[in-house]
Amino acid sequence: RDLPGPTASEVFCGRVLGMVNAEDVNAIILAQKNMLDRFEKTNEMLLNFNNLSSVRMQQMNERFVHHTRTLVEMKKDLDSIFRRIRALKGKLAKQYPEAFSSE
Repeated sequence: RDLPGPTASEVFCGRVLGMVNAEDVNAIILAQKNMLDRFEKTNEMLLNFNNLSSVRMQQMNERFVHHTRTLVEMKKDLDSIFRRIRALKGKLAKQYPEAFSSE
């Protein structure tokens, strides 16, 4: 009885496999593993950097909020002081108009 011969796809695959050099394939696989290791290390470094940056950002944000509040309070205090100075100056101008006549 006749056995059928290899199909066209089997012949094609066989020829393609025959053209591939096993040493080249192994070199490519090794290079890919090395790149993967480097990418994993780089990824780990970036994750650490991002975590540290996140913590620093939170700390700086808290300080910024604190300083902003301080500046707002200082502005309120200065506004109050200047208002009082203007009120005192007005009272003094009424009491001693000759002292303020030159202004």
